[in-house]
Amino acid sequence: MSFEGLDMAAAESEAGNHNDGRVRVRDFMRHEGIALDSPDDRLSLDDTLMKGAFLHRELRQGLVLHVSDAIEERAFTATSMLPEELSCIFFLEGSVDLSIGDRRFAFQAERGVARGVAIMNACPENFARASRGRQHLRHLVVSASPEWLHRDALEAVSDTSGGNRLLRDHLAEYRWTLTPRMVELVRQIFTPSPLIPELRDLYLEGRAVELVAETMAAMLQADRRDMGGNLLTRQDAVCLQRAKDFIESRAAEPLSVEAIAREAGISASGLQRLFRAAEGRSVFDHVRNIRLERAYAALATGEASVQEASGIAGYTSAANFATAFRRRFGIVPTALRGKGRS
Repeated sequence: MSFEGLDMAAAESEAGNHNDGRVRVRDFMRHEGIALDSPDDRLSLDDTLMKGAFLHRELRQGLVLHVSDAIEERAFTATSMLPEELSCIFFLEGSVDLSIGDRRFAFQAERGVARGVAIMNACPENFARASRGRQHLRHLVVSASPEWLHRDALEAVSDTSGGNRLLRDHLAEYRWTLTPRMVELVRQIFTPSPLIPELRDLYLEGRAVELVAETMAAMLQADRRDMGGNLLTRQDAVCLQRAKDFIESRAAEPLSVEAIAREAGISASGLQRLFRAAEGRSVFDHVRNIRLERAYAALATGEASVQEASGIAGYTSAANFATAFRRRFGIVPTALRGKGRS
């Protein structure tokens, strides 16, 4: 299965068989190697997990396009195996949590900001994809195998040694703000011009190839900055990852910049600089986002009331929590009342 193959491949092969575009529990279970779990003990094989428009297409050998514009009806987790590949990921709406091997990744569309994420999986790994509950999910993923990248992409990259180094950097994650051209490419894939069927795949392939090229350029640019020390040195990157891992494991506890910096092996001011340079936000903006995401998940799955979710997010004031929640997710906490116990 490719990066988003857990839902995309099932959607293309199964949703096309239903006039209503629904993907049911049984549709997932028909695919060998996929395990499905849900916090809803009453879930049956005929229950709908998602409904909407899906596309899963291998445009040429080793280059796969996944697109979804769908409503996810329930919280669920699907697990499988992920092959070697570069995944170029673009979220327009919704959020998804992923685990690849022992690494966790969170994807969240940001209002007013178009961002891309690239993850290089240099060897096969266990893969888990978790949906937090009912949401509108619009996202696009272009997956490229190492063979395709070496054959069709790296020849076009002048710094091939840098490109090869990136492909060996297992589970390396790159995030960047999309250029206007990349925003337009994503838009064109979601809303293609009317074409005769014979040209549709060629149209999609051209845009997918350009997205991979733009992604590789962004990755190489970030890598050169890291190596050159203009923004982030390799040691800085190690310290930053230590800090993020520590925050992830202790997000429910009281945290100070000094304690996080001490764990990361850097000064408090240096840590703030790293977060500003690499994440575009302060240390506690990062902490706050993680806590809010956990509060959202607890509400969506019914594990917490609004008051309890406010505590999870670290707020003593319900009004302040509601304001921060709305700013982060575009909805108020009570909008998830049907999923929670508030």
